[in-house]
Amino acid sequence: MENTLMSNISNNRTRQIMRLIAALFVILLLSPTSAYAGDDFGMCGEVQAEKELNNRWSVGAGVQFRSRENLKSADRWSFGVEGNYQITRWLKATVGYALLNDHLHKENTKGTIYSDYWSIRHRFNVSLTGSVSWSKFTFSLRERWQYSYRPDKTVQRYDTGTGAEVGEKVYSAKGKNVWRNRLQVKWKLNNLFRPYVNAETFVAKELEKIRYNAGTELQLDKHNSLDIKYIYQHICKEGDDEPDRHVIGIGYTHKF
Repeated sequence: MENTLMSNISNNRTRQIMRLIAALFVILLLSPTSAYAGDDFGMCGEVQAEKELNNRWSVGAGVQFRSRENLKSADRWSFGVEGNYQITRWLKATVGYALLNDHLHKENTKGTIYSDYWSIRHRFNVSLTGSVSWSKFTFSLRERWQYSYRPDKTVQRYDTGTGAEVGEKVYSAKGKNVWRNRLQVKWKLNNLFRPYVNAETFVAKELEKIRYNAGTELQLDKHNSLDIKYIYQHICKEGDDEPDRHVIGIGYTHKF
């Protein structure tokens, strides 16, 4: 009887996950056509591994891929590592590094490509995250300083009208500081689902963009979890040619 009960629980969990994945694919099919005029649509996939060293220290590493232009173009590959230290029960410190390989691609109104190259960036960050729990809800605020550095890069230049090669262009090394603020609410609905919503601002010399997330973590077992979410990124900086973007994100995490 115990085996039958465990089997029923497992089957129910599987059905719940399959329904969520089916809903995700419906959103995926409809999003490019339902997005506001001028907005972009993409996907984000991530795989991470985490290891708890003791009650205070943990480390992690992961790879990520992003697409854009209604899934037609790669946006970024990245690899990152981080270390976490639990200062108190409610306060955590994080230090991280990521190697970013960005795909920079531009075309004119006729569809002629006049810029297409990959560029490496190094990104460092330091964060403090405070959290407090009430009933089944967890409220958290993360404050993060982020520094990105792009080395010198020489690329082929093209005529913006015809797309013909017109020589080379050298981009000098450049660094940028960004202050990120994320406020999040997470709900432990049951042993499987942990829905959450959050909003994050990106501030350099001015407010550049706001990123909104709504999704759920799926705690498959003690060591494995999924994260499925919808992201809306709004560009606030005037003159920025990056469009607002709708993104479906899927992540997998394994804890050792």
